[in-house]
Amino acid sequence: MKLRKISAAAIALVSGLLLSNSHVGRVHADEKACSTKTLHGSYGFYRSGTTSTGPLTAVGIGFYDGNGNVTATQTISRNGVFTLDQTTVGQYEVDADCTGRGFLNGVQISRTVIVDGGKEFYLLSMVAGNAVFGVAKKIHSSDDDR
Repeated sequence: MKLRKISAAAIALVSGLLLSNSHVGRVHADEKACSTKTLHGSYGFYRSGTTSTGPLTAVGIGFYDGNGNVTATQTISRNGVFTLDQTTVGQYEVDADCTGRGFLNGVQISRTVIVDGGKEFYLLSMVAGNAVFGVAKKIHSSDDDR
């Protein structure tokens, strides 16, 4: 008898959740669409993971110009060997659904997901042999923050 009461309660709960979710309106992509302009300004970031040569960790600052160009300066530890203040210039693309890609010399090196209106993004390395991810957060809230 106790089992039937719990089962009935569980069914009622699940049914209620399903019905309540069916009335939630959908957000249209064009209301919150992203573009290259979404990433604009300075972002502090970290990356961590494993490469074909061993573990990698890095911290740095990237400046996104809002037009698809990025300049990043970072300190990297690759398998315990440090590289200080390495500067890299690359490009990026952003889709309306707030996903994007990073490029170095025309070759895709990362995938990104932009969150919180461009205040933060997550990245995953697309370099063969890497299992590296990272997080970047906007340093300043103004557009002219360099």
